[in-house]
Amino acid sequence: MKKVLMTLALSMGLSLMSDMVFAIDYYWQNDGAHSGSLVANSLNIDAYLPWNSGGSAKAMGMGGAFTAVANDLGGAVEYNPAGLTQLGHFNASVLAIANRSSKINGDGGKSTNWKIIPTYAGAALRIGPLAVALSKKQPELSSTYLKFSTLKRDISAPDGYPMQYDTFSDQLDTSGLDTYVLTAAIKLGKLSVGANYNNISGDIKRVQRGRISAQEASWYTGSNNRFDTTENVNFDGYTMDLGVLVDMGMLRLGAAAKNFKGSVDITRDIVWQDNFAMGDANTWNWIAPTINETLTKFAPTYSVGAALVFGEILTIDMDYVTVNLQDTKKSLGRLGAELWIVPGLFAARGGVKTDFKNLVQDQDQKTMEYFVGAGFKLFGLTVDSSASLAQAKAGSDGSNMTGAVSATLKF
Repeated sequence: MKKVLMTLALSMGLSLMSDMVFAIDYYWQNDGAHSGSLVANSLNIDAYLPWNSGGSAKAMGMGGAFTAVANDLGGAVEYNPAGLTQLGHFNASVLAIANRSSKINGDGGKSTNWKIIPTYAGAALRIGPLAVALSKKQPELSSTYLKFSTLKRDISAPDGYPMQYDTFSDQLDTSGLDTYVLTAAIKLGKLSVGANYNNISGDIKRVQRGRISAQEASWYTGSNNRFDTTENVNFDGYTMDLGVLVDMGMLRLGAAAKNFKGSVDITRDIVWQDNFAMGDANTWNWIAPTINETLTKFAPTYSVGAALVFGEILTIDMDYVTVNLQDTKKSLGRLGAELWIVPGLFAARGGVKTDFKNLVQDQDQKTMEYFVGAGFKLFGLTVDSSASLAQAKAGSDGSNMTGAVSATLKF
């Protein structure tokens, strides 16, 4: 079985979450015509991992190139906990995601709605070289709605029959999953060292649906043209992160090991329904046996970065990141810049994120994403936003889109 994890107005900012169809991988232990049990190798949840809250719109606007910068609260907790030593004596920060997504309803129709998701909130205290923070994070994960021009038959029911569909949606609900993070950092001359302890508890619900849009949504109008699969995953455990930051004035170096250690108990329940389960006279569901496992390697992610800091005017950061999961192997580069157009008042940001390698179940899924962002600072309050150019275009065409804004108070 594959590893599991988890993992202001839209005009102020958009952040890309890539859309993809996730493979359904079942096998059916058949003891008769309609008996037996459904065994799920998995819905491919590797694509969730490692989950994150985004940290801050500042970091997101720089394309996530933040390992050697890490100079705001949410960004430090998310990308490099050693950055906590750069903060003010007291800091408080929040991040909210505005998400518009579409899905297939139970009756086969399409619905689109907006959700405002608070994905990060935290507070930090720094006394001399020591800093501590307490945060709450909720993962912000992508949802998919796809309408195909041709009929697809690449998903099979648990009894082996191929399903037919031309419309597909994959919806994730993370509102029941919380991560509480305790962060501590210390500055030793030019070197800062920090660590996160992440307590993970709660549930993710995932619903995948496929339909033939041109057919009446009734079981007797055709066979194998409607399917729903619902997965509930419960997480209970912890992971730990480490980070280091070296400040040499104009040059800063950073490294982080996210989820380098941990133990997370996972319970999964999966239900499959298709035409036969959806007919008015039939309530036949295929229910997989509950799956329990403990993961000690929970989406380990390693990053190194270097930043050039030209006073209070310009910062440039470049990161290299690797993620190694059971069926997903990723290595990517991130390059971001921040320019204070009006020093101490208004900043503009940009970034690019590109995959050197992105193998998901041996399929190459390389992408390149461009980001822009802005920040406004007044006394001790900073408001940041970000934008993914590809996501903005997709949103203008009516596809799913996600926007983010964060606010930080420090003194």
